[in-house]
Formats: sequence, structure tokens, C-alpha cells
Amino acid sequence: MKILQFALHREFYSQISHILSEDMFEGLAKTIYRTIVDCHDVGQYNLTKAEVHSQLLTANPALTQGTRDEIADIFSDMSDPSDKANLELQQKIVREFWIRDQARIIGEKAIDIYTGTDLDFTDIKEAIQRVTEHTTSSSETYTIYEADFMELIEIEERGCDFPFELDLIKENVQGTSRGNLGIIFARPEVGKTTFCASLAASYIRQGKTVAYWANEEPVSKIKIRIIQSYLRATKDEMISGKVSFAQVYRKEIKPYLTIIESVGTSVEEVERFCRMRRPDVVFADQLDKFRIGGEFNRGDERLKQTYVTAREIAKKCDLMFWAVSQASYEAHNRMHIDYSMLDNSRTGKAGEADIIIGIGKTGNSDEDNFMRFLCISKNKINGWHGTINTHIDVNRGYYY
Repeated sequence: MKILQFALHREFYSQISHILSEDMFEGLAKTIYRTIVDCHDVGQYNLTKAEVHSQLLTANPALTQGTRDEIADIFSDMSDPSDKANLELQQKIVREFWIRDQARIIGEKAIDIYTGTDLDFTDIKEAIQRVTEHTTSSSETYTIYEADFMELIEIEERGCDFPFELDLIKENVQGTSRGNLGIIFARPEVGKTTFCASLAASYIRQGKTVAYWANEEPVSKIKIRIIQSYLRATKDEMISGKVSFAQVYRKEIKPYLTIIESVGTSVEEVERFCRMRRPDVVFADQLDKFRIGGEFNRGDERLKQTYVTAREIAKKCDLMFWAVSQASYEAHNRMHIDYSMLDNSRTGKAGEADIIIGIGKTGNSDEDNFMRFLCISKNKINGWHGTINTHIDVNRGYYY
């Protein structure tokens, strides 16, 4: 009840709301907390207990007289917030309360696993991760960057975390780094999945772990294409040399590659996966089809928030995030395509990206048409923009 009283203070609530949740309260306390949240959502100042009491009764007209009396007794024991409140001490109390609540969650899940009613450790892992993060930082939305001058110089000297393997790209853009969001887009059947497979194979050669979320093509095709790109071998060559190639796969590819079938997956689930597994690089193919929580008036608003969340995942989880998307019909049979041709969103998605690579193709769609054009239309990494002429080896799954 004291924590509910503390939460009436606007500044206190803004600094602690990211760890409070209604699940931490029981009975009428849960209802009061939910009402406090609703009041803060529409107000900008400290709340009074009379305001919250009135809003609770208004929002719950069917309460019995006995419940109303019980609620009135609770509010009578509360005090209105004071400008002299010791917010630092109150926040310390709430954080300790939150940690004990997380310990309760861990304990209950551990008992379920011990008794055999549940065999999933995910909730325990996530709770431990939350406690670890919040006990080392007072906020989940910001951290103070403490690097000094020499550390900054060393970062610049070190260069990018994920160099491009294809020299034609590397001549202009060396590579990408952790915290970056990239977009790869093209018209259907142009070769964006093959380009992603080629990129993924190059990261595996660098010893980086790759998580590939696939909701467009069958996961078996995605996985074999990445393996094919790594081996630079045709399907017939892999079949004839399957024994030796299997050894290469187990030793050099399997430890670094995770393929996830993700039909109906939400970006929030991707974030939880990344927090637990900590991959170096993530591919979301195609990101536009991932679900996201919230209510949106238009489809482009939903897409923008999806890409905002992807960018946050890249930063929070310290990884490179590649989002795969379709190009609109404007990009059909075009050599140069830019981010204005992204399907369903001309600027919303593009605004969040650090680098955008569009894959253009001209001429007929014959199998012998191997020319592709890599168009870099947005680039915060070093500012270079332009079109790179390349070829695609459709039989071995890589660009050259």
C-alpha cells in the first residue's frame, strides 16, 4: 500500500514504472495500481488520492458497497504526495520489492519444473536476466556512456564489427557494427534471400553466431541455401560429397547457425530470444510479417513501430539486425532502386535504418540473367551512396 502511495508522485512513477506491474499486487491493490497507471497516462502532475479514488469508482460502477467501503479505508490510510518526498529512498524500497517479486516468480517456476508440471526454463531465464539488468542499472531505457577519449579512438581504429566479404561492397562500405539496423529489399524472385544467405555465410566464416528468422520460405530451403553459400557448392556437389561436407557442417557451420521458423512470431518474442541467446547477427525474413503489440490506425504506423523495435533490439542486445522486406512495384525491372520503393512504407521503415541495400534487376527473368545491382540508398555508416554491379550464382547461393 505504501508503494501505491509512492506511485502517486509523478516523478517517482516516471522513474520506477518500467519495473512495476500489476502482477506484483493482489486483490484491491491490483485494481488501485491499474487505476494509478490510467491516471498517469492522461495527466502530467502529481495525483491526489481523492482523484485516484474517484476514478476507480467511476471506472468500476458495479462494485458492491462492501468493496467500496474497503477501498475507502485503504485510501484513508494513504497520504497525498509531497514535494519533500525522499524519492531516492522510495525508489530503493520499490526496487528491493521488485527483486523479491522476481525471486518469487523464479521460485514458483522452479517448483513447477521440479514437480514435473512444467519443463520450460524460459521464464526462469528471463526473470534472472531482468534482475541482472536492473541491479546493474537504474533504468532500462538509458545508460550513461562512460568511454573516455582513448577508448573512443580505439573503437574508431578497430573499425566495423562485421566486415562485408564481397569486395565490390567493401571498397565503398567496409561493413556494419553492433547496434546497427540494416534493410535488404527487392522485388520477388530477384535474389534477396540468396543475398542474405551469402551474408550469413560470410559472418559464419568470421566466427559470428547467426540467428535467421524465416517466415517467407520453408526453413529447410533457407538453411540449405546458407550451407550451400558457405561451401560454394552446387546441390549435386553436396550430394556427391555429402560425407565430407557433413563433417564441415558439424564443425564449421552448426555451432554458429540457428534457423527459426517464425510464422506468427512477434518482434517481442525476437527480443526475448536475443536477450537469452545473444546472437551476433539476426536476420528477420521478412520483418514486415512479424506481429507487434499495440493498436495502430494505419498499416504504415504498425510497420514503423516494428522497425523502431528492431532497432531497439539491435542496441539493447548488442547485435547487427538485418530486416528483409519487399520492394513495391515501382522497383520492377529497375537497375537502381532506393528506399522510397520499400513496400507499404516510403519513409517510416527507412527512417530507422543505418544502411539500406536494394537489389535491382533488369531484363527478362530467364535463369541465365545473373546480373544484379546492389543499391545503397541510405548509409549512416560512412555516407557513401551508389549502385554496385554484381552477379548472382544461383546454383551455389552467393553474390560475386
